[in-house]
Amino acid sequence: MPLDLLGKIMAILCAVVWAGAVILFKLAGDKVRPLVLNLYKTALTVAVLFPLLPLLGVPLIPEALAGRHWLAVMASGILGIAVSDTLFFACLNRLGAGMTAIVDALYAPFVMTASWLVLFQKPRLEQIGGAMLVIAAVLVVAHRKSGTPQPTRRVLTGIFFGASAMAIMAVSIVLMQPVLSRVSVFWVTELRMLSALVVLLVMFAWQKDRRRQLAPLWQKGSRHYAFWGALLGNLISMTLWVGAFKFTAVNSAAVLNQTNTVFVVVLASVFLHEIFTRRRLLATALAVAGSLLVLLG
Repeated sequence: MPLDLLGKIMAILCAVVWAGAVILFKLAGDKVRPLVLNLYKTALTVAVLFPLLPLLGVPLIPEALAGRHWLAVMASGILGIAVSDTLFFACLNRLGAGMTAIVDALYAPFVMTASWLVLFQKPRLEQIGGAMLVIAAVLVVAHRKSGTPQPTRRVLTGIFFGASAMAIMAVSIVLMQPVLSRVSVFWVTELRMLSALVVLLVMFAWQKDRRRQLAPLWQKGSRHYAFWGALLGNLISMTLWVGAFKFTAVNSAAVLNQTNTVFVVVLASVFLHEIFTRRRLLATALAVAGSLLVLLG
């Protein structure tokens, strides 16, 4: 199988797995604060992945890897996990799945812009067309009517958090991209997690009500949602995510990852009892067409 095709398949699988994790994180986030949830999922992933590295034959300290590459991966983890994921959870809690999907659509344009400006990877016309179709699908499916609209300030704050999360995530992707061809995907994932964990621990240490914030994690429902969300969203999805960016172009991986929003809507209709309308069916068709354009691009 060509490596480029493998990377695109990993990007689609990442979108499906991450969609499942988002549903679990939404359920856990009803009681667990964003910083605590991010700290928990990151710590759990580090604990699970670290012992696996020697079993997989991955050296803990790669040979002949320049110091700037270490710093790039560490910065990518701090920005993309410690900062961006915390902001994403804050957005998810404030807006819910529908509105968050709209904000999350900024992910692909931000990545394309960052990779063009920094890595000089100019997107092709068909990839731009695919990106537009996927974003259109996200906008269609994310619109929802509500008899009790959320307060304007809460909506604006959520949008700000979500947009900031996507912009920071784009920067983190560009930072780690040059290193992926030199080392194992699992090593990159673990170093990003470790770097983020250190920063998250420092951030949490500054909280005044630490014991009260941790309390929901001991409750049966929240604990299970957070646990399985962490395994799906970090250990499995993150590995597929990094692998996708290693084996295929940044633009292709970014747009295919964006289809996770459609998968979130489908899963939400099943597990969160959201109605699957014709609007959402249209969005699914647009997303599939956009994904095919990226695959063929």
